[in-house]
Amino acid sequence: MPTTQQFNGAEGTGTPRTRLEAALIEPAAGAHQGLLTGRTRRIIAAAGAAALLVTGASGCEQDSTSSPAGKSSVAPKAPFAPAELAQAWKTPPADGDSLRTKLMATWRTNTAYYIGRGTGVEILDPATGKKLGTVTPPEPDMHPCGMTEGLTASGLGAVAWVKGDPLHHEASCDRISLVDTRNGSKITWTKQINGVPLKGKPLTDDTTRLAFLAGEILAVMTPNTVVGLRTDGAEAWTWRNAGVPAEQYVLNWDMSAHHDRIMVMIGMEGGSELWRYWVATLDATGREVSAEPVPMPVPSRGHVDLVGAGPMAAIVRPGSSDKTTKPELVTFARDGSVARRIPLASSAGDIQLRETSRLSRLRRFDIAFNGSTAYLLAGDPYSATAPTQVVALDLETGTTRWTRPVDTGTTPRFLGADSHAAYVLGGKGSRDMPVYAYAADDGDRTQISTVKAPDAAMSMSGLVIDYSAGNLALVEPGRGLTFGALVFRSPGA
Repeated sequence: MPTTQQFNGAEGTGTPRTRLEAALIEPAAGAHQGLLTGRTRRIIAAAGAAALLVTGASGCEQDSTSSPAGKSSVAPKAPFAPAELAQAWKTPPADGDSLRTKLMATWRTNTAYYIGRGTGVEILDPATGKKLGTVTPPEPDMHPCGMTEGLTASGLGAVAWVKGDPLHHEASCDRISLVDTRNGSKITWTKQINGVPLKGKPLTDDTTRLAFLAGEILAVMTPNTVVGLRTDGAEAWTWRNAGVPAEQYVLNWDMSAHHDRIMVMIGMEGGSELWRYWVATLDATGREVSAEPVPMPVPSRGHVDLVGAGPMAAIVRPGSSDKTTKPELVTFARDGSVARRIPLASSAGDIQLRETSRLSRLRRFDIAFNGSTAYLLAGDPYSATAPTQVVALDLETGTTRWTRPVDTGTTPRFLGADSHAAYVLGGKGSRDMPVYAYAADDGDRTQISTVKAPDAAMSMSGLVIDYSAGNLALVEPGRGLTFGALVFRSPGA
């Protein structure tokens, strides 16, 4: 389970508590009583009952058997990729402190490719990889500490900044800038956003979450609020979490955006597992759509993570020493209630939730979504006899629609999914890699492209995969050894 030390962004370093932790933990019990709302009391009361739901089932039969061979599928009408992709350029390994070289996000436009790390947001020429510049901080001595995971349809993005030493125990990720990629990547405005003060101290942390909602509302997560900002910088609304009870504290742990909904994962210190979790769902006006946050019980020493690009969902995982409890995909309805808890199991072997860890404890998993279908990978990628399998999971029923093989001895990764198919890169690291299309209805497989072997050795399991319109970028989420980003495209394009 996470510890209080992880809130400092310098996990495992033994650094002092952040100002946030000092403000929350040090005051006497009486200082907190005014923040102990009725809803918080109900959350605490629900904690014991929630623990009984850790192994909650989906209520439907799980079909993990392989489907018969596909008979009626056809290849996608429009190729997902050119017939061949070859290496176009690469960047050198990220340079700097390993705690700050972790990836925040990548942005793509017609004229630029952005790679954002805690050391800076680089702007690259998408054709050559040549560095065109950086997103310049609004003031000297500022460092990135948060970034939207994509751009709006009109090309707007947002970056958060720490002023001063980002590794200092009082670092505050509280400056937010709107970036217009259509206008030389210039900053339109910068605002300082702090959480609601406690004992006169503004609640801040050394990283934050940023996300765009419908209507181009920028949601900014602080330790105890989510603030909605309009594109002119004006504050549209503020939502506050349940508050701080005596000798414990409640903290906004993570946030994900899903068109006109935001999911906020709330952590509360206490109990045998140190932390307990709830999810609150907000609409685009900052209104909490459910009466109470939904408890997210976690197996012993397990973890819970919100899903990023995809449906309103979370992934619950057991601790690393637990070899019997299966991970779950928990889906949510628009009213913030749990729609289904789906055990991630397959007759093809263990589900492979390939994790890429980014700046500020953010995790993303290798799952492709389209409509009511989730595509996952199962099996042993190192087996010489049993190929890794693609598993198509029906989110509405919790059953497996079909299971299909990739190849033996590979670490396959998803490139994406659409209404026609799921697209899989048959990862081999240092050899030519096929691109397969698995038809959505029955999993019939067609090879539609080949990615030529790169000139650098790769560990396929941890790379960030970014594919769009025949352009494939493989980005090291950390400092790496031989490259920062590898970009492939059709030869001659």
